[in-house]
Amino acid sequence: MNGAWALEDLLLFEPRVYWRLFALENEALWPAQLALLAAGAALLFCLLGWRRPSGRWLGPALGAAWFWTGWQFVALRYGTVNWAAPALAWGFYAEGVLLAALGLAGRFSFVRRDRVGLGLIAVALFVWPLLSRFDGRPWSEAEVAAIAPDPTAIATLGLLSLAERNRWTALLCLLPALWLGVSALTLFTVGAWQGWAVLAALSAGIAARSLPLR
Repeated sequence: MNGAWALEDLLLFEPRVYWRLFALENEALWPAQLALLAAGAALLFCLLGWRRPSGRWLGPALGAAWFWTGWQFVALRYGTVNWAAPALAWGFYAEGVLLAALGLAGRFSFVRRDRVGLGLIAVALFVWPLLSRFDGRPWSEAEVAAIAPDPTAIATLGLLSLAERNRWTALLCLLPALWLGVSALTLFTVGAWQGWAVLAALSAGIAARSLPLR
């Protein structure tokens, strides 16, 4: 038995079942999506301007998004079709705690404006929700950052690429990258083309983090 077949044995669901989870989550939280999109637009505006946001509030806010996404979607929603999801959610909790702690300690500051990092944030906030329409699916299945795990991880990698380089921000990049790798593999296994989009975002996030500070 090869590795791909073994993985398929663990993922006993079709893509439509996975996308349906987002519809259920969006229905439960509506209209919070509008507030999240507005907050994302304000954040991107600040990053593009001369007044950069303070990590003392952005760290806890981003940490809360990770904790919420891990608990509400990964553990409770995704856990209904993937037995490993509740264990994966602990990575989201750890990322949330570390982001909040780093922000409150004043160690999460933005030191540059990089096109790749800013582009990743914009893609996560405003392009990722459109993927459902590109796939011919309804708006109800859109993936919104701070609700769905993939755009949350992509936006986090973008933000961390703009942050001060230290061992803590490097550590914080690991969990988003690992999740995106797992997500891409999962989507490939169930035959969803979105796996390529996730893989491209992961590659861009690694590249953005690797670029030298200017």
